[in-house]
Amino acid sequence: MPNIDHEIVPDNLEFRRTAHEERHLLETVQVPIVTVSATFKDELEQKFGEKPEGEIQDVTFSRAHYSMANAIVVAATKKRKTFWMIDPTNYVSSHNWPKILFTERMGRLIARNPLLKDIKDMMDTRLRNQLPLTAAIKAPLEYVTHRIEKPIISLHYEAGNILLAKGKTVLQVVTDPHVRPQYLTHADNPKLTWAVFDDKTKAELIELAYILGHKVKEERVVVTGSPVDPRISAKDRNRAITGFKRRALRLAITTGGLGQNKPEIETLLHNITPLLKKKDLQLACFAGVHDDFEKMFTEYAQSHQIKIGANNDPHAVFRVFRGKDIIDANEILLDYLFPWADGFITKPSGDMAYEAVAAGCFLLTLEPWGEWEENIRAHFEGLGVSVRIRATDIVRQIQALQTMPVEKNKPWIELALTRAQKLVKPISRGAYNILALHTKLLRQA
Repeated sequence: MPNIDHEIVPDNLEFRRTAHEERHLLETVQVPIVTVSATFKDELEQKFGEKPEGEIQDVTFSRAHYSMANAIVVAATKKRKTFWMIDPTNYVSSHNWPKILFTERMGRLIARNPLLKDIKDMMDTRLRNQLPLTAAIKAPLEYVTHRIEKPIISLHYEAGNILLAKGKTVLQVVTDPHVRPQYLTHADNPKLTWAVFDDKTKAELIELAYILGHKVKEERVVVTGSPVDPRISAKDRNRAITGFKRRALRLAITTGGLGQNKPEIETLLHNITPLLKKKDLQLACFAGVHDDFEKMFTEYAQSHQIKIGANNDPHAVFRVFRGKDIIDANEILLDYLFPWADGFITKPSGDMAYEAVAAGCFLLTLEPWGEWEENIRAHFEGLGVSVRIRATDIVRQIQALQTMPVEKNKPWIELALTRAQKLVKPISRGAYNILALHTKLLRQA
């Protein structure tokens, strides 16, 4: 039964009435979901009719932590379960907002500066432990989840750790095939269960826990696969494995939530121009929520006299997409890029790499953002659906991948598309598997 305790909404929250309503929703639904990814204040205003008090611009930390949470929302919808998803970042007060802006701006600065990224790589765990994000989201998260008695699905370790410290039962999704120490802060708490991508990550989690002084029982670590939006495979309209032989090759270029790989993408664009000029290639450029990426793509097209096509024109040689916030950006990918592309030029991330293959596409991977993305790149290279991009030799590389037989008299792209189509169903089950695990935990509660 719902806890009928009432508590005054803290004064230091943004969207105070909305927070109160979402608190009730989280308490009553079958599947409460929490993530830390971005703000989407316009959508909250439209949904609940409450205007934010300050003029606070939306921020984005990570597309993955939004898209994976939303994948579980979609799976719950298809399974006819009641659900609610929140991101406590939306409720951070204007007083604490500088902490949020600092976190986002530092991430974007590092993403665009190779030297700073090298420093980040050397100090990754220490930096993560000292970010002000945790302090900023703690009060709003504790308020909106206070009365939840069911297991909560967490898509970010910061949220999971705050919830566990308050005595909640947490199904923590490990959002990459890589285990950070932060996932093990409450490893001795029996109310914590982990959902991981694969057997290797399960073994790594148990091993690292032991090294850190925790004995984790194997049944608490469950292999579910990556939470991929079930709509991706359902919307795929480009299943012709040899279609690229009869028309221009279709590639999508994407960046991450912080705007990673910008110099590499810029180099790639300038070197790929001959294929666009000859109309041997169609390119869809996804800027995420980033103005500077949209500007880079637009200025590139103008400087090379390449027409920018309409978003809804699948035959356009060159298109540019940008979302007004994380929700809009995510839907752009689902509506325009995943159903259309043959392949994705992307960093090998826990969201984009798995989603692209779930759409039946191959991967041309940009430089990884960290060790976890190196793991993902190695995984998909092992499956034969991914190769590393050669930005300075991209024209010859694409020509080789399209035309040079490498096995059974077939070029790599044809082989990769064949393999990707076979992976669509198994790779698209993760969100459903997480829901099934949540149901099991609910029965045990």
